[in-house]
Amino acid sequence: MARQLIDLPTVFTPLPHGLWDSVQRPSPDGVHWQNGVTWVDRCPTGDTTYDECIAATGVGAPPEPPAKTANVSQESRGALPFTVIAEFHCSPVGIGEAQTIAQDALARVEQQQLETAFWTGLAADQEVVFPHLSADAEVVNGEVVLQPVASPVVTGADVAHGLGLLEQELADCYKGQGLIHVPRTALPTLAAWKLARLDDEGRLVTPAGNLIVVGGGYPGTGPAGEAAAAGTTWIYATGAAWGYRSDIYFTQVRDSLDRSSNTLRMQAERNYLIGFECCLLAAHIVLGVPTE
Repeated sequence: MARQLIDLPTVFTPLPHGLWDSVQRPSPDGVHWQNGVTWVDRCPTGDTTYDECIAATGVGAPPEPPAKTANVSQESRGALPFTVIAEFHCSPVGIGEAQTIAQDALARVEQQQLETAFWTGLAADQEVVFPHLSADAEVVNGEVVLQPVASPVVTGADVAHGLGLLEQELADCYKGQGLIHVPRTALPTLAAWKLARLDDEGRLVTPAGNLIVVGGGYPGTGPAGEAAAAGTTWIYATGAAWGYRSDIYFTQVRDSLDRSSNTLRMQAERNYLIGFECCLLAAHIVLGVPTE
């Protein structure tokens, strides 16, 4: 007796705390962002001063305060889009379901593909995704910085020391809530050290309150693309990040039929663009649970 053919009864659920969950998602002004975007990145350091007429030091009058000077850096930054794609091959007999199946396939892979591209800068094995995390060289187009350099703050540190230094540098650079990007291999270590918790909104954050992005597609490589030694990983910090993504595009049926093999090649794809503010910092940490 032939077994019954059924539709798969499970519902695919992406893992939480990924990159797209953690970035701000403003509504784009039309579709022109898919040609790339530029913006002015303003990163203030700030300063203090005083009124010499009312200030006191306890040992006499203070000197005249220094002249006020500019303390907000401005830089033209840019970001370029890339495409995540899923392709499904089937017989033309199944043409009615091909688009649905391709869309489901895309939903299952796009989070991981997005995260891998944003960490490595690679799409179709070419470094064309800007900006990204693992970067040891600046990329400039005209006067627009597409890719800042990742600045390592420590190497070979235990996770508490490494995260502390990374967050201090982030606080000095950005001042507000930033993102800590970690591969999934690092999450148990953060949890064991009590360095990851859920906030009131269900977001994963550090003790300092920075968002933790746990990327299933994050490979843990260093700024030069180097693989981390066994039992270690690289993690990164950025200022607030934001992203655009397009609707899903499908190939037209008439363009999908490979007549030589009588096979329908249905594609589902979506364009993404990710940018972040001010900082790109890196730390190399040792994985493992506390010993005391």
